[in-house]
Amino acid sequence: MNRRQYLVRAGSTAGVLATAAGCLDGDGESPETDEGDAGSRTGERALDRAAGRLNATAQSLDEVEGLENPGEVEFDPEGPQADLSAARDYLETAESELSGDRQRDVETLRSYADALEGLVAVTITVTDEGLTDDIDTVTTALETEDDIEEANETVGDRHAELAEAHGRWDEADTTIQGLDGDRLDELANVDLADLEEGAATLGDVVTSFEALAGAYDATLDEEGYGALERGRAHMEDRAYEEARTAFETAESTFSGAREDLETGRETAPEGVTGYVETADCQTRHLRRAAGEFGEAAAVAADDPLAAKRRQDDGEAALDAVGECTE
Repeated sequence: MNRRQYLVRAGSTAGVLATAAGCLDGDGESPETDEGDAGSRTGERALDRAAGRLNATAQSLDEVEGLENPGEVEFDPEGPQADLSAARDYLETAESELSGDRQRDVETLRSYADALEGLVAVTITVTDEGLTDDIDTVTTALETEDDIEEANETVGDRHAELAEAHGRWDEADTTIQGLDGDRLDELANVDLADLEEGAATLGDVVTSFEALAGAYDATLDEEGYGALERGRAHMEDRAYEEARTAFETAESTFSGAREDLETGRETAPEGVTGYVETADCQTRHLRRAAGEFGEAAAVAADDPLAAKRRQDDGEAALDAVGECTE
Protein backbone atom coordinates (compact mmCIF):
# COMPACT_ATOMS: atom_id res chain seq x y z
CA MET A 1 0.00 0.00 0.00
CA ASN A 2 1.35 3.38 -0.90
CA ARG A 3 1.82 5.58 2.12
CA ARG A 4 0.29 9.02 2.30
CA GLN A 5 2.87 11.74 2.70
CA TYR A 6 2.68 15.29 3.92
CA LEU A 7 5.31 16.73 1.63
CA VAL A 8 6.22 14.92 -1.52
CA ARG A 9 9.10 17.31 -1.95
CA ALA A 10 10.62 19.05 1.04
CA GLY A 11 13.58 20.90 -0.43
CA SER A 12 17.00 21.39 1.03
CA THR A 13 19.05 24.54 1.38
CA ALA A 14 22.28 22.59 1.63
CA GLY A 15 23.52 23.94 -1.69
CA VAL A 16 22.79 27.51 -0.69
CA LEU A 17 24.54 27.04 2.63
CA ALA A 18 27.55 25.47 0.97
CA THR A 19 27.83 28.40 -1.41
CA ALA A 20 27.54 30.86 1.44
CA ALA A 21 30.15 28.97 3.44
CA GLY A 22 32.54 29.10 0.50
CA CYS A 23 32.46 32.89 0.61
CA LEU A 24 33.64 33.02 4.22
CA ASP A 25 37.15 32.89 5.59
CA GLY A 26 38.24 30.69 8.49
CA ASP A 27 36.72 32.78 11.28
CA GLY A 28 33.35 33.08 9.57
CA GLU A 29 33.85 36.57 8.14
CA SER A 30 34.60 37.57 4.58
CA PRO A 31 37.74 39.75 4.30
CA GLU A 32 37.69 43.41 3.36
CA THR A 33 34.05 44.10 4.15
CA ASP A 34 32.46 46.78 6.28
CA GLU A 35 30.08 46.24 9.19
CA GLY A 36 27.02 46.73 6.98
CA ASP A 37 28.11 43.89 4.71
CA ALA A 38 28.85 41.70 7.73
CA GLY A 39 25.38 42.35 9.12
CA SER A 40 23.82 41.52 5.78
CA ARG A 41 25.77 38.27 5.56
CA THR A 42 24.75 37.34 9.10
CA GLY A 43 21.13 37.91 8.18
CA GLU A 44 21.44 35.89 4.98
CA ARG A 45 23.05 32.99 6.82
CA ALA A 46 20.31 33.10 9.44
CA LEU A 47 17.63 33.11 6.74
CA ASP A 48 19.23 30.13 4.98
CA ARG A 49 19.60 28.20 8.21
CA ALA A 50 16.00 28.92 9.16
CA ALA A 51 14.89 27.49 5.82
CA GLY A 52 17.06 24.43 6.40
CA ARG A 53 15.60 23.74 9.85
CA LEU A 54 12.06 24.25 8.57
CA ASN A 55 12.68 21.79 5.77
CA ALA A 56 14.03 19.35 8.36
CA THR A 57 10.67 19.69 10.13
CA ALA A 58 8.86 19.09 6.86
CA GLN A 59 11.03 16.04 6.22
CA SER A 60 10.09 14.61 9.62
CA LEU A 61 6.44 14.91 8.65
CA ASP A 62 7.15 13.45 5.23
CA GLU A 63 8.68 10.39 6.86
CA VAL A 64 5.52 9.61 8.82
CA GLU A 65 4.33 6.37 7.24
CA GLY A 66 0.92 4.75 7.21
CA LEU A 67 -1.54 7.58 7.71
CA GLU A 68 -4.10 5.24 6.17
CA ASN A 69 -3.90 3.54 9.59
CA PRO A 70 -3.18 6.35 12.09
CA GLY A 71 -3.40 4.01 15.07
CA GLU A 72 -0.30 2.18 13.84
CA VAL A 73 1.79 5.29 13.16
CA GLU A 74 4.74 6.18 15.37
CA PHE A 75 5.60 9.87 15.47
CA ASP A 76 8.22 11.41 17.74
CA PRO A 77 7.64 15.18 17.83
CA GLU A 78 10.84 16.04 19.72
CA GLY A 79 13.00 16.42 16.61
CA PRO A 80 10.63 18.56 14.52
CA GLN A 81 9.75 20.72 17.52
CA ALA A 82 13.46 21.37 18.16
CA ASP A 83 13.94 22.24 14.48
CA LEU A 84 11.01 24.66 14.61
CA SER A 85 12.40 26.37 17.70
CA ALA A 86 15.82 26.74 16.10
CA ALA A 87 14.27 28.07 12.89
CA ARG A 88 12.37 30.74 14.79
CA ASP A 89 15.59 31.82 16.53
CA TYR A 90 17.31 32.15 13.15
CA LEU A 91 14.38 34.17 11.84
CA GLU A 92 14.70 36.57 14.78
CA THR A 93 18.35 37.08 13.82
CA ALA A 94 17.50 37.53 10.15
CA GLU A 95 14.81 40.08 11.00
CA SER A 96 17.23 42.17 13.02
CA GLU A 97 20.13 41.96 10.55
CA LEU A 98 18.51 42.25 7.13
CA SER A 99 17.36 45.45 5.50
CA GLY A 100 13.73 46.38 5.07
CA ASP A 101 13.46 45.02 1.54
CA ARG A 102 14.22 41.51 2.85
CA GLN A 103 11.63 41.51 5.64
CA ARG A 104 9.08 39.99 3.30
CA ASP A 105 11.36 36.95 2.99
CA VAL A 106 11.53 36.68 6.76
CA GLU A 107 7.74 36.83 7.01
CA THR A 108 7.35 34.18 4.31
CA LEU A 109 9.51 31.73 6.24
CA ARG A 110 7.78 32.68 9.48
CA SER A 111 4.44 31.79 7.91
CA TYR A 112 5.96 28.53 6.67
CA ALA A 113 7.02 27.86 10.28
CA ASP A 114 3.52 28.65 11.57
CA ALA A 115 2.00 26.19 9.09
CA LEU A 116 4.45 23.42 9.95
CA GLU A 117 3.98 23.98 13.67
CA GLY A 118 0.24 23.49 13.22
CA LEU A 119 0.74 20.32 11.17
CA VAL A 120 3.08 18.90 13.81
CA ALA A 121 0.52 19.61 16.56
CA VAL A 122 -2.26 17.90 14.61
CA THR A 123 -0.03 14.92 13.84
CA ILE A 124 0.68 14.48 17.55
CA THR A 125 -3.06 14.31 18.24
CA VAL A 126 -4.12 11.90 15.49
CA THR A 127 -1.19 9.51 15.98
CA ASP A 128 -1.61 9.28 19.76
CA GLU A 129 -1.62 5.52 20.39
CA GLY A 130 -4.28 5.98 23.06
CA LEU A 131 -6.78 7.44 20.58
CA THR A 132 -7.87 4.19 18.96
CA ASP A 133 -7.79 2.47 22.37
CA ASP A 134 -10.32 5.02 23.62
CA ILE A 135 -12.51 4.43 20.58
CA ASP A 136 -12.44 0.70 21.31
CA THR A 137 -13.41 1.44 24.92
CA VAL A 138 -16.45 3.41 23.78
CA THR A 139 -17.44 0.77 21.25
CA THR A 140 -17.27 -1.94 23.90
CA ALA A 141 -19.29 0.12 26.38
CA LEU A 142 -22.14 0.39 23.88
CA GLU A 143 -21.90 -3.29 23.00
CA THR A 144 -22.12 -4.41 26.61
CA GLU A 145 -24.29 -1.56 27.95
CA ASP A 146 -21.68 -1.23 30.69
CA ASP A 147 -19.36 1.56 31.91
CA ILE A 148 -21.36 4.08 29.89
CA GLU A 149 -20.54 7.00 32.18
CA GLU A 150 -16.79 6.34 32.01
CA ALA A 151 -16.97 5.95 28.24
CA ASN A 152 -18.87 9.23 28.01
CA GLU A 153 -16.12 11.06 29.90
CA THR A 154 -13.44 9.42 27.76
CA VAL A 155 -14.99 10.33 24.43
CA GLY A 156 -15.86 13.83 25.65
CA ASP A 157 -12.20 14.53 26.41
CA ARG A 158 -11.09 13.06 23.09
CA HIS A 159 -13.68 15.05 21.18
CA ALA A 160 -12.41 18.27 22.75
CA GLU A 161 -8.81 17.40 21.81
CA LEU A 162 -9.75 16.54 18.23
CA ALA A 163 -11.88 19.66 17.83
CA GLU A 164 -8.90 21.73 18.96
CA ALA A 165 -6.63 19.83 16.56
CA HIS A 166 -9.06 20.46 13.72
CA GLY A 167 -8.95 24.15 14.57
CA ARG A 168 -5.15 24.06 14.42
CA TRP A 169 -5.35 22.37 11.04
CA ASP A 170 -7.75 25.05 9.76
CA GLU A 171 -5.29 27.74 10.85
CA ALA A 172 -2.35 25.94 9.24
CA ASP A 173 -4.27 25.41 6.01
CA THR A 174 -5.29 29.07 5.89
CA THR A 175 -1.65 30.06 6.38
CA ILE A 176 -0.56 27.72 3.58
CA GLN A 177 -3.17 29.15 1.23
CA GLY A 178 -1.80 32.63 1.91
CA LEU A 179 1.82 31.78 1.13
CA ASP A 180 3.58 33.19 -1.92
CA GLY A 181 4.51 29.97 -3.69
CA ASP A 182 7.23 31.46 -5.89
CA ARG A 183 8.92 33.19 -2.97
CA LEU A 184 8.71 30.05 -0.80
CA ASP A 185 10.22 27.96 -3.59
CA GLU A 186 13.04 30.48 -4.01
CA LEU A 187 13.79 30.65 -0.29
CA ALA A 188 13.32 27.01 0.73
CA ASN A 189 12.98 24.98 -2.48
CA VAL A 190 9.46 23.91 -1.47
CA ASP A 191 6.67 23.35 -3.98
CA LEU A 192 3.55 24.96 -2.51
CA ALA A 193 1.29 22.48 -4.30
CA ASP A 194 3.02 19.61 -2.51
CA LEU A 195 2.64 21.37 0.82
CA GLU A 196 -1.07 21.90 0.14
CA GLU A 197 -1.54 18.27 -0.84
CA GLY A 198 0.23 17.02 2.27
CA ALA A 199 -1.82 19.27 4.54
CA ALA A 200 -5.01 18.04 2.86
CA THR A 201 -4.07 14.44 3.68
CA LEU A 202 -3.71 15.30 7.35
CA GLY A 203 -6.94 17.29 7.18
CA ASP A 204 -8.83 14.20 6.02
CA VAL A 205 -7.55 12.22 9.00
CA VAL A 206 -8.38 14.81 11.66
CA THR A 207 -11.79 15.55 10.10
CA SER A 208 -12.80 11.90 10.17
CA PHE A 209 -11.58 11.39 13.74
CA GLU A 210 -13.35 14.53 14.95
CA ALA A 211 -16.60 13.45 13.29
CA LEU A 212 -16.29 10.00 14.85
CA ALA A 213 -15.58 11.36 18.33
CA GLY A 214 -18.34 13.95 18.00
CA ALA A 215 -20.88 11.30 17.01
CA TYR A 216 -19.94 9.09 19.95
CA ASP A 217 -19.89 12.09 22.29
CA ALA A 218 -23.48 12.96 21.34
CA THR A 219 -24.56 9.31 21.45
CA LEU A 220 -23.34 8.79 25.01
CA ASP A 221 -24.42 12.19 26.31
CA GLU A 222 -27.50 12.99 28.39
CA GLU A 223 -29.51 13.75 25.26
CA GLY A 224 -28.57 10.42 23.69
CA TYR A 225 -27.99 7.29 25.72
CA GLY A 226 -28.96 9.16 28.87
CA ALA A 227 -32.36 10.02 27.39
CA LEU A 228 -32.81 6.41 26.28
CA GLU A 229 -32.21 5.19 29.83
CA ARG A 230 -34.53 7.82 31.30
CA GLY A 231 -37.25 6.75 28.89
CA ARG A 232 -36.92 3.11 29.91
CA ALA A 233 -37.11 4.09 33.58
CA HIS A 234 -40.26 6.14 32.90
CA MET A 235 -41.80 3.14 31.13
CA GLU A 236 -41.25 0.99 34.21
CA ASP A 237 -42.97 3.69 36.27
CA ARG A 238 -45.84 3.83 33.73
CA ALA A 239 -45.04 7.51 33.11
CA TYR A 240 -45.72 7.08 29.41
CA GLU A 241 -45.74 10.71 28.28
CA GLU A 242 -42.41 11.39 29.98
CA ALA A 243 -41.06 8.20 28.45
CA ARG A 244 -42.21 9.17 24.98
CA THR A 245 -40.56 12.59 25.27
CA ALA A 246 -37.28 11.04 26.41
CA PHE A 247 -37.30 8.48 23.60
CA GLU A 248 -37.98 11.18 21.00
CA THR A 249 -35.00 13.14 22.34
CA ALA A 250 -32.78 10.07 22.13
CA GLU A 251 -33.94 9.21 18.62
CA SER A 252 -33.25 12.74 17.41
CA THR A 253 -29.79 12.71 18.99
CA PHE A 254 -28.87 9.37 17.44
CA SER A 255 -30.05 10.63 14.04
CA GLY A 256 -27.83 13.69 14.39
CA ALA A 257 -24.88 11.48 15.34
CA ARG A 258 -25.36 9.46 12.16
CA GLU A 259 -25.31 12.67 10.12
CA ASP A 260 -22.00 13.60 11.75
CA LEU A 261 -20.63 10.19 10.81
CA GLU A 262 -21.42 10.86 7.16
CA THR A 263 -18.90 13.71 7.29
CA GLY A 264 -16.33 11.34 8.74
CA ARG A 265 -17.07 8.68 6.16
CA GLU A 266 -16.43 11.08 3.29
CA THR A 267 -12.85 11.80 4.38
CA ALA A 268 -11.89 8.71 6.39
CA PRO A 269 -8.67 6.93 5.37
CA GLU A 270 -8.72 3.16 5.29
CA GLY A 271 -7.68 2.68 8.91
CA VAL A 272 -10.46 4.93 10.23
CA THR A 273 -13.25 3.65 7.97
CA GLY A 274 -13.83 0.55 10.11
CA TYR A 275 -14.37 2.66 13.22
CA VAL A 276 -16.81 4.91 11.37
CA GLU A 277 -18.74 1.92 10.01
CA THR A 278 -19.00 0.40 13.50
CA ALA A 279 -20.24 3.68 14.96
CA ASP A 280 -22.76 4.03 12.14
CA CYS A 281 -24.05 0.51 12.81
CA GLN A 282 -24.37 1.16 16.53
CA THR A 283 -26.14 4.50 16.18
CA ARG A 284 -28.46 3.05 13.53
CA HIS A 285 -29.65 0.34 15.93
CA LEU A 286 -29.85 2.80 18.82
CA ARG A 287 -32.02 5.11 16.74
CA ARG A 288 -34.29 2.20 15.84
CA ALA A 289 -34.48 1.14 19.50
CA ALA A 290 -35.42 4.65 20.59
CA GLY A 291 -38.06 4.82 17.86
CA GLU A 292 -39.61 1.49 18.83
CA PHE A 293 -39.61 2.39 22.52
CA GLY A 294 -41.20 5.73 21.67
CA GLU A 295 -43.99 3.99 19.76
CA ALA A 296 -44.49 1.63 22.69
CA ALA A 297 -44.85 4.57 25.06
CA ALA A 298 -47.35 6.22 22.72
CA VAL A 299 -49.76 3.24 22.77
CA ALA A 300 -49.00 1.73 26.19
CA ALA A 301 -51.98 3.25 27.99
CA ASP A 302 -54.51 2.07 25.39
CA ASP A 303 -52.99 -1.09 23.88
CA PRO A 304 -50.59 -2.93 26.20
CA LEU A 305 -50.13 -5.83 23.76
CA ALA A 306 -49.07 -3.54 20.92
CA ALA A 307 -46.79 -1.71 23.34
CA LYS A 308 -45.21 -5.02 24.36
CA ARG A 309 -44.49 -5.91 20.73
CA ARG A 310 -42.88 -2.51 20.19
CA GLN A 311 -40.81 -2.89 23.33
CA ASP A 312 -39.62 -6.31 22.21
CA ASP A 313 -38.58 -4.84 18.87
CA GLY A 314 -36.72 -2.10 20.72
CA GLU A 315 -34.89 -4.62 22.88
CA ALA A 316 -33.94 -6.59 19.77
CA ALA A 317 -32.48 -3.41 18.27
CA LEU A 318 -30.46 -2.84 21.45
CA ASP A 319 -29.14 -6.39 21.26
CA ALA A 320 -28.07 -5.71 17.66
CA VAL A 321 -25.82 -2.88 18.88
CA GLY A 322 -23.60 -5.56 20.38
CA GLU A 323 -23.23 -7.31 17.03
CA CYS A 324 -21.73 -4.43 15.05
CA THR A 325 -18.12 -5.57 15.47
CA GLU A 326 -18.74 -9.24 14.68
